Amino acid sequence: MTIVPMLKKSMVSCLNDYRSVTLKHVMKCFERLVMRHIKTQLPPSLDPMQYHPNCSTDNAITTILHLALTHLDNKDTNVRMLFIDFSSAFNTIIPQHLIEKLSLLGQNTSLCKWILDFLTE
Repeated sequence: MTIVPMLKKSMVSCLNDYRSVTLKHVMKCFERLVMRHIKTQLPPSLDPMQYHPNCSTDNAITTILHLALTHLDNKDTNVRMLFIDFSSAFNTIIPQHLIEKLSLLGQNTSLCKWILDFLTE
């Protein structure tokens, strides 16, 4: 975790004139802003069930089970399910592949270059 001193006042007279700021929190806020921007640019054809903001895996499983059980209420129906845990998937992403996908989805070239620099530098 990186902590940087931020000046509280215009003039420094002692160490108490600084406040410690954790860059982790700043980056989390920045990530949310970038994500929000990217989401507004994505085509509506993406699966709305793919991303559940502020929801746990339990909520996603409950939702899909409800849909499946409702479907099975009909006579002569079947349901197939596949659950895949992508919780560590971001750790294995190849940045260049991500940028290619974002470009194919119509993301701005400058934004794609910035994300690539952020992930690789």
